[in-house]
Amino acid sequence: MKKLTILGSVLLCFIMSVSTVQAQDSPKSDVRVKQRMLLNQFESDYVLTANERVALKQARLAYQYRMKELLDSIDISEGKRRRLLQELKRNPLSEKVQAVIANHISPDKNIEQ
Repeated sequence: MKKLTILGSVLLCFIMSVSTVQAQDSPKSDVRVKQRMLLNQFESDYVLTANERVALKQARLAYQYRMKELLDSIDISEGKRRRLLQELKRNPLSEKVQAVIANHISPDKNIEQ
C-alpha cells in the first residue's frame, strides 16, 4: 500500500512536469504584432516604424533625465523632491513638475535644451 501511494505520487508529478515542458516548447504568438499589422492594413499613416518609436522613446527618456537633473539641482526639501520624482515617473509632462521648475529657476540661467 505504501509503495502504491509513492508510485502514484511519482506518476502524478511526472504527468504534471510533462505538461509544463510541453507548454515551454509551444510557439507563442505575439498579439501586438498582429494588431499593428491590422492597423497598418487599414490606416498606415497612424503606424510609426520601429525606428521612429525607438527615437521617440529615447527622446522621452532624455527629457525625463534632464528634468530629474533640474529637480536635483533645485533647493527643495527631500520629501517634495521625492514626490516630484514619482510624479515625473508617472507623467513626464506633469504640470506640477513644470511649475516647480519654473518657480525655482531664474531666467538668467542658461538651460541647454
